[in-house]
Amino acid sequence: MLLEGRPERLFSSRIELRLNGTSLGVIRHRWFSEGLDLDLGGNAVRFERVSWLKSHFVLKDADGNELGSAKPSGFFKRGWDLDLKSGPGHLQRAGWLSFGMELKQGTEITARVGRVGWFSRAWEVVASDSLPPEDLLLIGLVYITIRQREAQQNSA
Repeated sequence: MLLEGRPERLFSSRIELRLNGTSLGVIRHRWFSEGLDLDLGGNAVRFERVSWLKSHFVLKDADGNELGSAKPSGFFKRGWDLDLKSGPGHLQRAGWLSFGMELKQGTEITARVGRVGWFSRAWEVVASDSLPPEDLLLIGLVYITIRQREAQQNSA
């Protein structure tokens, strides 16, 4: 399965989502928080930070049901522990010189996420068919959050 996130325009903060080539919806960044709002074909989904002091994020549907969660792992917080519909996983860098990340569930790599091209803000999640679309969405949203944090650190 393939989930793509592409900016609508050059300077737009809205990201169009495509699942296997079919339009899924739009991601909108919030102005004063790290949360993201998603409009998935009329269904509202939120990716929000649960705690003000901790980096624990939850993906919730319009009714408030939890679809998955993510939090940094380890002392230096280089990886993220994800609680997915398909089971727990660990999102980590693919290599020292790579911007991409891999999702490991047990000993198996079930998904990869990374930028599309060198100068593009577009990204994609490539995963096995065993993962449901909600898991791909959570992996992509965590990747967006990681990239935003890296950009903020580099600009300071």
